[in-house]
Amino acid sequence: MRRSKAEIEAIRAAIYDYCQRHYPLTVRQLFYALTVLHLINKTEGEYKQTVCRLAKDMRLQGELPWHWLVDNTRWMRKPISYGSLADCVEQSARTYRRSLWQNRQEYVEVWLEKDALSGVLYDVTQDYDVPLMVTRGYPSLSYLRSAAEAMVATGKPVTIYYFGDYDPSGADISRNVEERLQEFMREVAREWTLSNEGERVFAPSLNFHRVAVNEWQIDDWNLPTRPTKTSDSRAAKFGSRSVELDAIPPDDLRELVRMHLSQHVDAYELAAAEETDRMERQTLQAMAAKLRAG
Repeated sequence: MRRSKAEIEAIRAAIYDYCQRHYPLTVRQLFYALTVLHLINKTEGEYKQTVCRLAKDMRLQGELPWHWLVDNTRWMRKPISYGSLADCVEQSARTYRRSLWQNRQEYVEVWLEKDALSGVLYDVTQDYDVPLMVTRGYPSLSYLRSAAEAMVATGKPVTIYYFGDYDPSGADISRNVEERLQEFMREVAREWTLSNEGERVFAPSLNFHRVAVNEWQIDDWNLPTRPTKTSDSRAAKFGSRSVELDAIPPDDLRELVRMHLSQHVDAYELAAAEETDRMERQTLQAMAAKLRAG
């Protein structure tokens, strides 16, 4: 599809404006935003040839700050090391937080199907000191078993808030996660009971909530859809339209997470925890200063 220079400039302006208001974004999120604005067609060709190309050009030309668009699917691994003991304590002072959940009678996690959106949700989960569990599609049995072990170890009722695509596989992934966790928690509890010489270990209750995407949200929120892939073996029992989680604007995703987590930790408790953290960081900073002074 050939566009005039004016049309291309309008798309570039929309890219800049949307990224400025909602960063950090993935390119896929930007694509959906432009389709909602009716600036491009909702096709893979438009995604690759228009959005990806313009986003690349604008960043290389210095028109779009690099940190506005993110790729959370690639990372570096390196052991943590320090220049000295004082450096270690100073780093601890900068990052120190007391657990919000240690003395609570419940345990909460947020689960996410798509790694590319982890940065969006982490903006909120970090505030509430809640684990963000990224499945990257269907999670492995090892991943689910480890998660179940962590849940049993808490000895507390568990609540999971799940975010994933609305399509045949996306719906089945959340079903699989819930059922496997229930199964593995019972299995872990039995094994730990036997290894503890008969001291009973109980599998905690699991409250599993699929927050998004749900069918009712498609029309209520006017989310852009795509035809359900008929190649998916589960498509026959699914509807004709599908929606990716990326179609929900990032600010709305963050608000969904905040709305659910605030049911467990209110604003007053957050403020009190921040004040405690501030005071205890000052203690660590004083320790680091003494180490620097010798």
